[in-house]
Amino acid sequence: MGDGGAGPAARARGQVFTPRYLAEAVCRLVLRGATPTVLDPAAGDGGFLAAAQQVSPGAVLRGVERDPALAAAARARVPGATIDCAEALLGAPPFAPVDAVVGNPPYVRSIRLRDDDPALWARVRGAFAATSYGEWDLYGAFLERSLDWVKPDGRVGLIVPSRWLTARWASRLRGLLAERGVVETIIDLGAAQVFARATTYASIAILAPQPSSPPRLYRRIDGVWEASDLDTRRLGDSPWLATATATVTDTVTDTVTDTVTDTVTSRLRVRAPLTLGDVARIAKGTGTNADRVFLLPAAILDGPLARSGDLVVEAAATRPCFRGRDVGLSTAPPDRCLVPYDGARLVPWDELCARWPRAAAYLAAHRATLEARERGRFTGPRFHAFGRPQNLAFHLDPTPKLVIPDIARVVRVTVDATGALVLDSAYALRPRPDAPPPWNRLDHLHALLTSPVLAAWIARASVPLRGDYRRFKTAFLAPMPLPLTS
Repeated sequence: MGDGGAGPAARARGQVFTPRYLAEAVCRLVLRGATPTVLDPAAGDGGFLAAAQQVSPGAVLRGVERDPALAAAARARVPGATIDCAEALLGAPPFAPVDAVVGNPPYVRSIRLRDDDPALWARVRGAFAATSYGEWDLYGAFLERSLDWVKPDGRVGLIVPSRWLTARWASRLRGLLAERGVVETIIDLGAAQVFARATTYASIAILAPQPSSPPRLYRRIDGVWEASDLDTRRLGDSPWLATATATVTDTVTDTVTDTVTDTVTSRLRVRAPLTLGDVARIAKGTGTNADRVFLLPAAILDGPLARSGDLVVEAAATRPCFRGRDVGLSTAPPDRCLVPYDGARLVPWDELCARWPRAAAYLAAHRATLEARERGRFTGPRFHAFGRPQNLAFHLDPTPKLVIPDIARVVRVTVDATGALVLDSAYALRPRPDAPPPWNRLDHLHALLTSPVLAAWIARASVPLRGDYRRFKTAFLAPMPLPLTS
């Protein structure tokens, strides 16, 4: 696509345009000869074709763009180009093979495409190796189809998320490309955020029917470029990960790395971007393994007591609690949890009986249920312990924290300043003591988590569940790159 901007509706259609410097870098890597023929199959507003013209002024330019308004914008931006208004994957007018295919194809997960454009989803689904496995992403079909548009000695250079290198949905695409032996270079830009309005781990894929060199993988790690051999034929449809023994660090004279370093790295911050896990501790909620015993539904405080239906226990033995479904409510969580702990220390049974006799009598009445958990693991004097008392001290600390659900359709965040217990269907976050400003402030983390950044990141990093739900667990949250700050 081009090098303009895009709003939320455009992002839903995969229209996030490419910075000019990055489009020119791809063109420099791919274009050869004085007058190459160049195709952008998702031309957007013509930014990539303009970059090709800048890199190779004599190039013969052709674009395909399904959005009529963008096709008109591309014609105006690059007057000498031929722009067809069509869907390149299935309905483009026939044309002769070209010397180079370049571009930034739309990134649209199949579950989103099915909702936004069911006709296209139905036609694309199963039509390519890249779209024949469960959920998939539209850009995979462009990677596959692009090889049909180039001459035998031509080359393809597309900017796509690096996730296709390891994602399960792309296994058949990797297997097909490996079998055909068409991979020349993969450039993984790491955590660098190259798009102004979208959070994506990007890569540059360079393919060729007749590669000029064995496949290589270039990775930007902590601001340093590394190059590795990539044996795609051996790896086949497995994740494409470089072997440690092949890694080299002396890439200064390498043409590919020089080009990327000069044209891309110079526009990125030299330091590696911080991640959410760098600045915040992310703690999974505690698991009781017996919520029907420990949870007190619709509990009401009455002086020193807590009442839940006919049950009355000492209020000091309970805490308000968050489950995933409670996050984002306009009122306080409706339930409380019986918590037989001092911080992370289980209160011994004799001590609990002395401190909270009502709570002890209630737990004793449910002793058989509690001891039956996990095939009797809690039989004996610790029968009243939680099954998974993880992060208890963190959650019960009254220092304000952020709470988010484990599974949700949309991002929901609650600020808790009560020391509520977070149960295992939710997660809690606090700034780390050594987090740099402004990430050491809870309000700044809250603003980040309620901004489009987290939603965009989770859409890329996590696997969609039925009903378009997403997981927000630590493995997905911690590596999220933070927006760069001055």
